[in-house]
Amino acid sequence: MKRGTKIVLLISLILMIVAAVVVLVLVIAGEKKDFMTAREFYEEMEDEGYELVDVTSQYYSYGIDEAYVAVASNDRYQIEFYELNSISKAENMFETNKDYFEGRAGSSRITSSYGLGDYDVYSLTSNGDYMYLCRIDNTLLYIDVDDRYKEEVKEIIDELDY
Repeated sequence: MKRGTKIVLLISLILMIVAAVVVLVLVIAGEKKDFMTAREFYEEMEDEGYELVDVTSQYYSYGIDEAYVAVASNDRYQIEFYELNSISKAENMFETNKDYFEGRAGSSRITSSYGLGDYDVYSLTSNGDYMYLCRIDNTLLYIDVDDRYKEEVKEIIDELDY
């Protein structure tokens, strides 16, 4: 085979791979992640044995339509859930809390952060604390617990699909 033909074939192969990757990224980015309403969070956490506290009145002026705190037995930790009246307010709340977590972190930390389509996720382990945020559409899951409860909380995150 001639050298020119090999180069053309190689370039064609590279372009096909790049095109396939671009299509895959666009398909993934276009997918919407399922989210739950605040009421569904309430019911799910109640079924899991958590005590639920409605804190909506504390946050209503910030554009939060519903807010619940799920308190684990023996008050070991709590998980907060917010349903806001717009996606942009949820995005702002996510960024504000992410900045807050980062400001509390020590020099030794483990972080993970990603966003895709209609959701963002951020986690941080530092100074004996595990902090987690997940925004899907106009909802936000907020967790700030002692890191000894990290694995237990991660199980709940998985069950909630957040």
